[in-house]
Amino acid sequence: MSNMTTIRLKKVSLQLLLTIVLLLPEWALAGGAFNYNSVGDVLAGFRKTGANAGKYELVVDLGNVTNFLALPAGTTITITNFSNGQLTNAFTDTGGFQYLQWSVFSAFVISGSWTTPLGSFPQDTLWYTLPATNISTQTQPPQGGYYTSQKSTKNEINSIGSSAATISQTLATTNAFLVQEPVATFPQNILSVFIGDNTDISEGDFGGSGNPLSYIVENTTPNPFSAPQRDDFYQVVPINELDPITGQKTGAGYFVGYFLLYPNGTETFTRASAITAPSIGSFAANPTNGFAPLQVVFTNSASGTITNWVWNFGNGTIITNSSGNAVTNTYSVGGDYTVTLTVSGPAGSSTSALTNYIVTSPKPTLGNITLAGNKFIFGGANGPAGTEYRILESTNLITWFPVFTNVIQGNGAYSYTNSNAQASAYFRLVSP
Repeated sequence: MSNMTTIRLKKVSLQLLLTIVLLLPEWALAGGAFNYNSVGDVLAGFRKTGANAGKYELVVDLGNVTNFLALPAGTTITITNFSNGQLTNAFTDTGGFQYLQWSVFSAFVISGSWTTPLGSFPQDTLWYTLPATNISTQTQPPQGGYYTSQKSTKNEINSIGSSAATISQTLATTNAFLVQEPVATFPQNILSVFIGDNTDISEGDFGGSGNPLSYIVENTTPNPFSAPQRDDFYQVVPINELDPITGQKTGAGYFVGYFLLYPNGTETFTRASAITAPSIGSFAANPTNGFAPLQVVFTNSASGTITNWVWNFGNGTIITNSSGNAVTNTYSVGGDYTVTLTVSGPAGSSTSALTNYIVTSPKPTLGNITLAGNKFIFGGANGPAGTEYRILESTNLITWFPVFTNVIQGNGAYSYTNSNAQASAYFRLVSP
């Protein structure tokens, strides 16, 4: 049995032991208890693993997540719930802040949704960081899962906070916001046990219960650590549950803002820019003209926080979808059609229209067919003037070969003469 398996099996017994130890008089001078609130408190975790592991790991309570969400857009604050001196003290034995794995995360442990002044957050909503490689560039937002999978991560996050609170009652190196966890004394309940993967404790994916996230949530400082490191902070609501801020049910991560950890051990948080009305971008169709009935595929490049794409195709058909994927419409009769796309989100909507964008024409009528001097001749009228047309030929109705290309005349007339008429041949008129 591996050491980590042994550690996990002993979690319950350690917590019972801690309860008993707290009754002993020699702990009367211990430091203050860690003031962790399981309903939305944001935790910061600092640790080192493998060859870089030291004697301590650090858990810091940064206050409730609603405080971060309520900050004005673009606001930067300095995290004051721990000092660079406290961070230094925790990792003195490992030489400082190089190879430091750090992350920020939150959840809430109540039955049902959590109602706040910012809205009602569905059960098993998560907040966690993703490490950025460039302090000026946001990471790709994470994709959440269904509530059953997010529940496991919620429990791991809560275990970090509750275990830190339990450990703090026996330590002098603690206060209401910070717990310096001795690895050797409490190996069963330290940060690594819950944030680490159950097969590789160095991977910070909350996989302690065997159901890890698809993402690593920790950033690791380099050696030397000489420039700020960035962690992007996301809100992830379970799929099919309504995100009260974005109005979406897709499970797509909402960018709350980002943390910066500096080489001197200080940390800041910057609230992301406010949600703005989505940008309509552009949309395109293929094809844009042809004979009716004409099937047309529409795509778009709209961006931003979007909950609905509403297409009005100009022929009485309106389609609404919530994914932005390509849509298809068929124009059954000839005409010029104006197409309108409206995208909407929690911060407003944007609309774009292309006038007479789709042009369809009735199928041309076929005139008399003649065979003169070994030449096959046919033509017709009612074609769309200026439209390119092609004649395809086949002898078996399976394989077709292009034999002629031209443009329909201004009066709608078209014609074709084949100087090598075969005994048996088939012809098709197509456009374009």
